[in-house]
Amino acid sequence: MAKLDFYFSPGACSLNTHICLEEAGAAFTPKVTYTRKGQTRTPEYLALNPKGKVPMLGIDGKMLTENTAIVTYLNRTYPNAKLLPSGDALKEAEAIAFIAWCAAGIHPVLGRFFGPQNFTDLPDSADNVKALATKANAANFAIIEKALEGKDWVFGDWSAADAYIFVFFNWATKLGLDVSAYPNYKKHFERMQQRPAVQRAMAREAEALAAMDKAA
Repeated sequence: MAKLDFYFSPGACSLNTHICLEEAGAAFTPKVTYTRKGQTRTPEYLALNPKGKVPMLGIDGKMLTENTAIVTYLNRTYPNAKLLPSGDALKEAEAIAFIAWCAAGIHPVLGRFFGPQNFTDLPDSADNVKALATKANAANFAIIEKALEGKDWVFGDWSAADAYIFVFFNWATKLGLDVSAYPNYKKHFERMQQRPAVQRAMAREAEALAAMDKAA
C-alpha cells in the first residue's frame, strides 16, 4: 500500500475524507493543518497545494486534493470498504455526482456563514449574506431530507455520501441554524455518530482542536 499523509483542519470539510480513511481502515499519517492559523496559506503548504485548502492526501509524496477525487481514489484502493456503491456503474456515478454537489453546491452556501465578508465588500451587509445563505441552505437540506426518506443512508447502504452530509449537519448545529424541518437528516446524523470510524475521526479532530486552543 502507498504511504498516505493526510492534511486536515479540525472541523473543516476534510472531516469527510477523515471519516472515509477510517472507514477504509487505511494506515495514514495525520498532518494537522490549522486553517484558522493560516497554515494553509504558508509558502510551504502552497508549494504542495496552490489552492491553499484542505483536505490534501499525500500518496507516496504525490499530492491529491478535493474530497471528490480523494474519495474516488480511496474507493478504488480499498474496495472492501465500499465507500461508493459497487457492482452498478450508474449507481456509483450517481454517488459521485452527489458528492460533487456536496462540494460545489452545499459547501459554498454554508461557507457564507463562516466568512460573509468574503462574499461582499458593501458595508453592513453581513446579515444580508447570511439571510440569503439561510434560504439557499434550506433548499439544499430539503433535498437531503428527501434523499433520506424511508432509509438509513443516502444510497441504501452506507457510502462516502453519508460522511459528507454528516459534515454539513454538524456545521449547521454549530452555527445554530434551525434544523427542525429535517427529521430524517437529524436521525442520520445520530446514526453517523454511532459509527466507530466517525468516533475515531471526531476524537482525533477534537484532540487537534484542543491542542490548538492550548497553544493559543
